[in-house]
Amino acid sequence: MNMPAQSLQIPVWIIDDDQSMRWVLDKTLSNNGYRVSAFESGSVALASFKRAAPEERPSLIITDVRMPGINGFELLKQIKHISPQTPIIVMTAYTDLDTTVQAFHEGAFEYLPKPFDIDDALKLVARACEPVAESRPGNQRLPPELGDWQAPLRLWAKQQLAQGETEILKTAAKTFEKTLLDCALEATRGRKQDAARLLGWGRNTLTRKLKELG
Repeated sequence: MNMPAQSLQIPVWIIDDDQSMRWVLDKTLSNNGYRVSAFESGSVALASFKRAAPEERPSLIITDVRMPGINGFELLKQIKHISPQTPIIVMTAYTDLDTTVQAFHEGAFEYLPKPFDIDDALKLVARACEPVAESRPGNQRLPPELGDWQAPLRLWAKQQLAQGETEILKTAAKTFEKTLLDCALEATRGRKQDAARLLGWGRNTLTRKLKELG
């Protein structure tokens, strides 16, 4: 079970030239136990990030896109160059296709369109900070293959949909079946009859799937 954010004080940076947006997010996250630092420009935030020692850097950054000077995408790119593991949530009122694609292309953890429901934003922040919470003392972190496998799937699906992919369901189903088949064969050391039984298939079905999936 994850420890509540109140006991962790996970550091989160908010970057937005809109004072009211900074205030709302600062107040909400602080009230939910996060240690918040707010910046009115990407330039100031980037300079602070560069000066900070690795252990003093935020566990999550939430940045607006449209800002004077360094915009959110340029900030995202430079932060990722310095610290690829730092999750960054990009928020913007301009919910066009190109913006979504660019956000994910530059390595954004998630895309948060304005206006947003504050509860949804909190859930997103909690998900982004989950690896940090689980790694704190008293939390047993699961191996990656036993963790939240849906998170990368969601990210992949959003990327594909944003790019106008029309065969996403077919592609996902084929990949999922192949992964299950490979795992079943590994678990049974290549014994097809046993692998088929694990998957609830007959031997002929497994043989056919092997040919279809390559």
